[in-house]
Amino acid sequence: MSRPWTLRRRLTIVVGLVILVVGALIAITVSVAARSVLIERVDENLLALSARPLPRPGPGDPPPAEDSFQPFGLIVFDADGQVVVERAAGFAADPDPLPDVSALAVDDMRDGGFVTLDAADGDGSVRALIRTTPDGFEMLVQSLESVDSSARQTVAISLVVGLLAAFVGITAAGLEVRRGFRPIDDMIEVAGAIADGDLSRRTDLVESETELGRLASAVDHMLERIESADRDRLREAERLRRFADDASHELRTPIAAIAGYAELYEAGGVDAGPALDRAMSRIGEASDRAGRLIEDLLALARLDREIGVSRARLDISALVADIAEDSRISTGRDIQFDAPDRAMVDGDGVWLRQAIENLISNAVANTPDTTSIELVVRRAADGVHVLVVDHGPGIPESERERVFDRFARPDSGRDRASGGAGLGLAIVREVVSSHDGEVQILETPGGGATIKMVLPIAVEL
Repeated sequence: MSRPWTLRRRLTIVVGLVILVVGALIAITVSVAARSVLIERVDENLLALSARPLPRPGPGDPPPAEDSFQPFGLIVFDADGQVVVERAAGFAADPDPLPDVSALAVDDMRDGGFVTLDAADGDGSVRALIRTTPDGFEMLVQSLESVDSSARQTVAISLVVGLLAAFVGITAAGLEVRRGFRPIDDMIEVAGAIADGDLSRRTDLVESETELGRLASAVDHMLERIESADRDRLREAERLRRFADDASHELRTPIAAIAGYAELYEAGGVDAGPALDRAMSRIGEASDRAGRLIEDLLALARLDREIGVSRARLDISALVADIAEDSRISTGRDIQFDAPDRAMVDGDGVWLRQAIENLISNAVANTPDTTSIELVVRRAADGVHVLVVDHGPGIPESERERVFDRFARPDSGRDRASGGAGLGLAIVREVVSSHDGEVQILETPGGGATIKMVLPIAVEL
């Protein structure tokens, strides 16, 4: 099976053919125009000769000497169109051809004027001027051999020039097409490398103003998006894998505790009384722990899919006041509250309550019982700030980004029962992100950690 022609080859051949066709048309046009000009000059010459008194040969005149020269040919006709006398132009020894007048009618001769006739010997053509005389007609004749020769030379020269132009044009077109198609070759190579898995390849074309340059730039931009999406996909897959591993590990502890006490009870290892009460209490604690973990996992799943987040105008000052009052009762800690009368945000009260309560729980779990916790609301140019301030050991700067990861614990040596599963701050970050805000960890003056949520201010209606 023959190999198909490439677009580069087809374009080069088309350019060459166009140049050849244009060259041929130019050659024909120049030849026709040149022949027309030369014939006009022959006509002018015949008119000038006809205006001068020239000797007219008669029927009984002797033939001219061999070395004599006749500037024009002459044919004399009688009134019936029969040839009476004819004399060829040129030297008598080698005269120019006379026209073939066998097909010329008397009516044609009466009209007079210029006509082009075939030569009597069949080689070339003859230009003739027909005039009426008292005895009939006469025809002044001049051969067009020189005119035809000049026209042929013009055509030949034009064709040679056209072929040279076509060769130069095809060569230049081939080089230009090759140079112009180089970005496409680069893109084909890059596409092949990407198909083999190398997403870092780019065309890196500098000529961004050309069509191919803009295409290459768009391809590079698309490849950057693809590579970024692939990196995000790999990071998300790795995060989900770690998330699943950590979740199964966290669930394994309470489930193992529940299963262990149940097996001990079935084996008769727990007698009725204080021992059984203690076992049931541990089973309840493990069950509560597993239930909280599952609730946190479901909350993160809903936030990941943006399910159940319904934003509306909300007075965050009133919400934080309610949370502070409830937390004083549930934790027994000294929780201070400072906020303006109103601070309106666009938010979901349920999710924001959970985020703030998670911050309070984090502060309670990581600070001495004798220290206070402060809830502060402030209006600022970049939004409404909600701060949870504690006076505990604080969070090292190197850990401040990682503490918002799922199942992360800055203090890896603390007891799991007090530390939780490490999902509370992850939920805080997802809630704030779903509200187009941000969360930061600052250092509390005098020691401790301050976690600040920044929420967009509600648009005034």
